[in-house]
Amino acid sequence: MSGAPVLIPIRRMLDVRAFGINCWTAPVGAPVIERHSEPDGDEEVYVVVRGRVRFTVDDESFEVGPAMLVHIRPDTMREAVAVEPETLVLAVGAKAGQAFEPKSWEDFQIAFAEAYARGEEDARALLGEALARKPEAWQPAYNAACFEALTGNIGAAFEHLANALALGPPRVRQLASDGEDFAALRSDPRWQQLLGK
Repeated sequence: MSGAPVLIPIRRMLDVRAFGINCWTAPVGAPVIERHSEPDGDEEVYVVVRGRVRFTVDDESFEVGPAMLVHIRPDTMREAVAVEPETLVLAVGAKAGQAFEPKSWEDFQIAFAEAYARGEEDARALLGEALARKPEAWQPAYNAACFEALTGNIGAAFEHLANALALGPPRVRQLASDGEDFAALRSDPRWQQLLGK
């Protein structure tokens, strides 16, 4: 667990229910906003509160400083890397035309914070609540698999990953194949059985 990027859970702290809003920070050279797209339709705006970041949006790269913002359409690849110390980025997003629902990755990020601060069992309890809340969704199972892989609980990681693959769309297989969080699983025979690679 590298500790970067670090979530400041604004949405939960303020109990915002209409849209996603959170802050992120990371050391120089680390991603403040990890490389990802939003294939489910979320539209996002990022505001640099402090410091500078180097954004890459699809194939275009550019630097953004304080009080500048970047608007990104759904299903567009993006990443932002801190280029100054104590960089802080505010992220705001939601899906057009739909009522907002909190994403399970928030539970995952907060679980890592719990693991650092109070131990893995408190973190697992939080992830367990997310799994129970949406047993039909693939994202909580995928995030739980990432957590268990990164904390060395390989058996549980495979169990959650199998559930995520069974519940999710075909792209989850590629997401898992590319995911750095699963590095510890790739030498295990179960990886070949699940992913076929």
